[in-house]
Amino acid sequence: MQKLTIIVILISLFSISICSGQNFHDSDYVSGEVLVQLNNKSDLPIILNNYSLNQKEVISQRFNIYLLTFDNTRNSNSAIINMLAADRSIANVQNNHIISLRGSDETMPNDSLFDMQWSLHNTGQNNGVVGADIDAPLAWDFTVGGTTALGDTIVVAIIDGGTDLNHEDLNFWKNHAEIPNNNIDDDNNGYIDDYDGWNAYNNSGTIPANVHGVHVCGIAGAIGNNEIGIAGVNWNVKTLPIAGESNYESIVVKALSYIYVVRERYDQTNGAEGAFVVAQNNSFGVDNGQPANYSIWEAMYDSLGQLGILSMGATANRAWDIDEVGDVPTAFTTDYMISVTNTTNQDKLFPSAGWGKTTIDLGAPGTSILSLGLNNTYRTSSGTSMATPHVTGAAALLMAVADSSFIIKYKNNPAVGALFIKDYLLEGVEKIPDLEGKTVSEGRLNIFNSIQILNNQQAFSANRDSIYNEMSILHNVDDTLIIKNTSFDTLQYELTIPNQPNWISLSQYQGQLLARESDTIFLTFDTYNIDTGSYYCIIQIDGDNIDLKEIPVELFVYDYTGIDDILQTSSVKVFPNPTRSSVEFKLNTAIQGDIKIEIYDQDGKIVFVDNRSDYSGDFNLKWNSNSNNRGLYFYRILFNNNQVSSGKIVKL
Repeated sequence: MQKLTIIVILISLFSISICSGQNFHDSDYVSGEVLVQLNNKSDLPIILNNYSLNQKEVISQRFNIYLLTFDNTRNSNSAIINMLAADRSIANVQNNHIISLRGSDETMPNDSLFDMQWSLHNTGQNNGVVGADIDAPLAWDFTVGGTTALGDTIVVAIIDGGTDLNHEDLNFWKNHAEIPNNNIDDDNNGYIDDYDGWNAYNNSGTIPANVHGVHVCGIAGAIGNNEIGIAGVNWNVKTLPIAGESNYESIVVKALSYIYVVRERYDQTNGAEGAFVVAQNNSFGVDNGQPANYSIWEAMYDSLGQLGILSMGATANRAWDIDEVGDVPTAFTTDYMISVTNTTNQDKLFPSAGWGKTTIDLGAPGTSILSLGLNNTYRTSSGTSMATPHVTGAAALLMAVADSSFIIKYKNNPAVGALFIKDYLLEGVEKIPDLEGKTVSEGRLNIFNSIQILNNQQAFSANRDSIYNEMSILHNVDDTLIIKNTSFDTLQYELTIPNQPNWISLSQYQGQLLARESDTIFLTFDTYNIDTGSYYCIIQIDGDNIDLKEIPVELFVYDYTGIDDILQTSSVKVFPNPTRSSVEFKLNTAIQGDIKIEIYDQDGKIVFVDNRSDYSGDFNLKWNSNSNNRGLYFYRILFNNNQVSSGKIVKL
């Protein structure tokens, strides 16, 4: 997740008792407490005895996570963590970090009309730019949310300080398998009296009133078309409130665990109990937090993702490059989180909002956003806290518009289904100049575009629309074409080159692709027996459930006598291959020139680049692949911008 001398403005909604007015970092944790995740809960007594620990609280029975205490006058947190990390019965151990709420402003509105909601429909109000919005009215032509094509009641979970359960403009989920206030766990889900949701602060079903929380709830799911107040992104979605947004990381983990339990219960009972949660909202975090120190928190996002739940995270309200400084949770690398920054009604990045080319996924409206206040009031607030629930509501709206075929496939493979929803949200963004190079998608949320992509999803995609190569005579090179299955179904494909010319061949002409998987096709260009000039052909990709795709290929051949003398590809050594840690490149150039080595992953993303200018003679380079995932990688070597060698690297 991804960096100036900057004026920093943090607008804070309210103060939190032990952390009022502070900015929290990795170093901010509870002394004398650690979060521990066991491989087997039966090992807990042994752990407590062997390391002189005490159990303070069960954080998650489902995931064997416990909050343990120790005498901090005798041992430091780091010493205890180092000892526990070496114990094979412990899956994870870390500090109980202090968490802070992402701030927002306090401006109160004096009106509650829809025409004030520029984020949903920007007509230029308040000096805004017409169209700088998420195109909600166009999306509502398809659906206003509420249920799936199979009749599931869609729920979004909001982890915050609480909400206003009596607000007239919200639809709340209720646990009807639970009898409220009888002090009994009627549905045996591990939570007593969780009729309205869960309070992770005091382990009760009592949800406190909270102005920040009700504002966030309203953005995602205020009731629409009811002649009062405002409309949420999703008019009819049910909101599940959970109190547990800050103070300590253990509280956050408890809140996330509750979401897992209610969705798991829904799946296990075929909808008779629990909640069909498809997305959950986190408008809180740790400024400058380093993800490696929050492994349990991040692992919870992965666990939710396996059930089909996407997590939305608000990034820091600081003008920081998150790629450089870090942030929790928005610098997490989990596939199941969407990280969000704040854009204005002029489609600009808010001056005091974080960004990151590799860590922050997209922008969403978050400046002067009209939503709900306590006691049936309405107010405006600003911050990444306000941007994030726009994305949460949009994810739920996509589930409402999806046809029965998609929902069936989602239920059969929820982890894959959640990633498709994420892809549609990121692919559907409206590109804006202010986010170019500052977010993964380089755009601002546009739910109408995302719905269009979902409704017109193609069976597969190719990483290139055309292929162009320049080569000398008496030479050959390899190029790559990556095709990806962008549907749930397994696809059969076939490649053909009509009137196949003698200067191009493919490594494979047919194959099978599982959902979300890709194949890399190697194209070999051979110019040994052709004259200089321009050459052209078409690669056709066809197959079951695949619309015919044609990719133009152009080759320009020029006379560069002696290019084979510059760098002999046979002399290039790449070893060890396969590798577990690092790969060495050894080669020799006969004349002086510029050498460039590039390494790509299977999705065509560059993971390593090295440049050497005005070089000749023996060339040695090592690529340290320890931080890269196992799998297949591709390298290519260029001399004076001409590709002279390429190949595969297998990372074990």
